[in-house]
Amino acid sequence: MVFYYNKTMIHTEYLALAYKQAEEAYNQHEIPVGALIVKNDEIICSTHNLSQQNADPTAHAELVALKIAFRQLKNKNLSGCRIYITLEPCLMCLGAIINSHIKEIYFSALDPVKGAFTHYGVSPAIDNLEIHYIKDNKCEDILSKFFKDIRNK
Repeated sequence: MVFYYNKTMIHTEYLALAYKQAEEAYNQHEIPVGALIVKNDEIICSTHNLSQQNADPTAHAELVALKIAFRQLKNKNLSGCRIYITLEPCLMCLGAIINSHIKEIYFSALDPVKGAFTHYGVSPAIDNLEIHYIKDNKCEDILSKFFKDIRNK
């Protein structure tokens, strides 16, 4: 499996903002995943998982971010946008990202359980999509802590 490793400063700064959203999710007892969408270096939206709050298993950070971006831009076509996520997208989220016409995905933690690329083996070369994995241990650590807290309750 081949990912682009594009560790330029701007991308790590956006991923750091996505991580802040993951922390917010953690504080709200949501699975700590954050996402933001950027167009022309302007942040369109920044959000996190809302599955618990909304009693909706489809309220992943990516899908929430896409819905906000559609409303903000008044368009279902998000070509020219990039999405930054603290966790590798699942199949559902990847499908939505592809259908939104976003061409660049940046994420900071692999998901060996439900990740579209690492678990399901989806080729990162699909639909001219650029997949950028920029590892950040904080993103893995907050997820591990969250699930450890659940097991200990």
